[in-house]
Parts: sequence; structure tokens; C-alpha cells
Amino acid sequence: MKRLLVLMLAAFVLVPAPMADAAPRIELDRSAVKTGQTLTVKLTGWAAGNVVVELCGNEARRGTADCAVGTSATTFVQDKKTATVMLNVAKPPIGCPCVVAVRPVAGGTPVTVPVKVAGMTTLSSPELGAVAGSRRVTVLRVAVSGSGFAEQFGGPARRTLRFTVRNDGATAVTDPPLALAAGRGSDPTEIVNAPPLGTLEPGAERSYEVPFTLGAPAFGRYSVRGEITGLDEPIAFTGHTASYPWAVPVVGVLLVGVAFLRALRRPPAPPVPPALVVDVPSPDRVISMNQVVAANVGRWMRERGLDAEATAVALSRLTNRAWSAGQLANAGVESPLVFSVNDLLALSRVLTVPLPALLLPPTDQRYRIAAADPNELAESISVDGVELLRAVAPSDAGYAEQVASVQRTFTGPAGS
Repeated sequence: MKRLLVLMLAAFVLVPAPMADAAPRIELDRSAVKTGQTLTVKLTGWAAGNVVVELCGNEARRGTADCAVGTSATTFVQDKKTATVMLNVAKPPIGCPCVVAVRPVAGGTPVTVPVKVAGMTTLSSPELGAVAGSRRVTVLRVAVSGSGFAEQFGGPARRTLRFTVRNDGATAVTDPPLALAAGRGSDPTEIVNAPPLGTLEPGAERSYEVPFTLGAPAFGRYSVRGEITGLDEPIAFTGHTASYPWAVPVVGVLLVGVAFLRALRRPPAPPVPPALVVDVPSPDRVISMNQVVAANVGRWMRERGLDAEATAVALSRLTNRAWSAGQLANAGVESPLVFSVNDLLALSRVLTVPLPALLLPPTDQRYRIAAADPNELAESISVDGVELLRAVAPSDAGYAEQVASVQRTFTGPAGS
């Protein structure tokens, strides 16, 4: 027993500890540059997101205030993937030691790597410590407002970002660079045209209004992120807004009501003489509207030549839920996919097809669409979808059992 305990202890000691994630790294294609040249910057080990690459003097001790912000470069880095940035070399506003600094746009401590810049003076040690922060601002009263008629039907949404900037530093600040982006999630990527901030004297405040448009179909919650650089420390701020096209389901309900009333008022069909009865072949199979949409997703991806992985990434960003390349690559009537209204709007945008194109019945064989169900997705979308679901089932019991089987597969057993 004692020998067994010794062996177990030795095995525990010899098991290597898991390696921590590698820290973000910067590699340059050269260690010395001249103004006007292009420097290749390679980034490895960075978390996913937008990053800013800048050439800075004073070892970037004061943040972007020490950097040549006019020639900075921005890029998106995929999680733990390698990214390459081409940086134009310009003289920083302060002497060397010079570095290439990389930091997330969302904020955080920059990662630096030294580089020599020809023609730049080098600060002495006392000067390095004597550079005092004096360019500081605060952003106050951030708000996003606005509404419009078109967005109630899934069109573009017009909004206005309002914010106030106050100079808390000891010197005047003139046109510090302002970057704005809007979109879904906490890290929006759609660029918004930003106005010049002008000159702010110490202690002065100024309010700004920036109109922008959220592209159609505008659906869900959005954030607007701003960042002011060229200061002792960059400052970021965020505003939020939402757009829900409530008129779409209202119109859908009205159209369903109209279709129902028309069906009630429709006179019964006259009896067909036995001699005129035609033996019409029954459909090969019965499918639900989710299977119809899945078949159309596969069809339009093939016709558009879209990459499944890139499409999955775009859908995940628009719908705020995970999509896999395997789901989209195998999309068809056999796919177990279930779609929501938000999914259809996102698919219409990513596949660049109108919404009714996702509700077209497949043509590779004879199908019958299952009868409308309260849980079916298309009933609240459009009159085309409603008419598609209102197919009248044949009177034979075998077909009725097929429809019931499809509905049980889609909605689950009764009482669950």
C-alpha cells in the first residue's frame, strides 16, 4: 500500500502543468526605419478584435499623445490568429526612444517593441521623467436618439449620437482624432463619419451631434462606440440604441385575418362528375417551412458561391447566436435547422436575396408543405409565406398521417 501511494504521488508531480496562453507579440521586418518608408508589423497571440498600430516617441509613456496618430493603422485580428499591418513611418511628436505600440481599440495597455527612427533626437533620462500629462478630456452625457417610419417595416434606422467633451487638462486641445463605429454587440465595426472636435481651452465644454444610419434590416440592439486619441491617455465612450420593426408582425396578423375571411367566404367547389376525376399523383413527401427555408439557404449559398465558414461568422454576428460552417454547408430539406424571424432577416442580408426567396418551395421533387401551425416561423413574416402554408391537404388518411408526423417532429409530442 505504501508503495502504491509513492507511485501515485510521483505521477502527480510529473504531470506537466497546462501552459498559459501566449502573450500578444509584435514582430517587425526591420529594426531601423526612415520617415516615408513602410514598416511591416506582424501580430501573433492577440485576442479577437480591432487593434491600433502606431509609431511613438518617448516610449509611448503618455499614450497616443507621444504617437504619430496621423499615420496610425487599424486592423481586425481573429482570435489567436496572425495578422499583418503595413505602417507608414512618420516622425512622432516627441523624441525617441521610439517604439511601435499596438493596443486594442476597446482600450487596454499597449504592447510595444523598440525601433530606431533616423533623424529623430533622443531624450535624455531627466526628460523622460519630466514629460507631464496635460492633454486630458472627459466625455459626458452620451445618448443615442431617433426613430423613423421606414425602420418599423425593417428598413434602415436613422439615429443621432449626442455627447459632450470637456477639457480637463492644463493646455488647449486642438482636433484630437475621434473614431466612431456602430453595429451589433460590444465591438461594432461599421465606421461612422466623425466630426472635427475643434479647439477646447482648459476647462471648456462643447456638445456634438453626429447623425448616422443603421443599415436595413435594422433589427435588435445596437451600440455606438467612440474613441478620442492624441491625448495623454486615449478615452472611449459607448452609447446604445435598439430598433424593432413592430409593424411587420402587425401587418402579418392583418394579412392572415384577410386570408382567413376570404377562405370563409369562398363558395364550395361544385362536385366533379366521376368521369372527370383525374388521378393526380400524391406528393413524394411532406416537409415543414423550416425545411423549405433550409433548402433555400443551401440553394442560394451554392448560387452565390459563398464560403460556409465566412457565412457562419456573419450570421453569428448579426443574430447573436452561434452558427457553424457544418450547419450551412449541409443546409437542405434533411437539415434539422430551426429558424426565427431574426434569423430570416439576417439570412436575407447575408445571402443578398429578398426575404420571399427564402420561402420558395423546392423543385427537385414533389413536395407538400405542412399545414400552418402556431409555432411555424413563416406565419408572421409575409402573405407569401402564409399562402404557402395554406395548402389544402388531400382527403386520404395516409397523407393526413404524414402531415401529423411532420408536425410532431417540428413541435414535439403533445403535452411536452
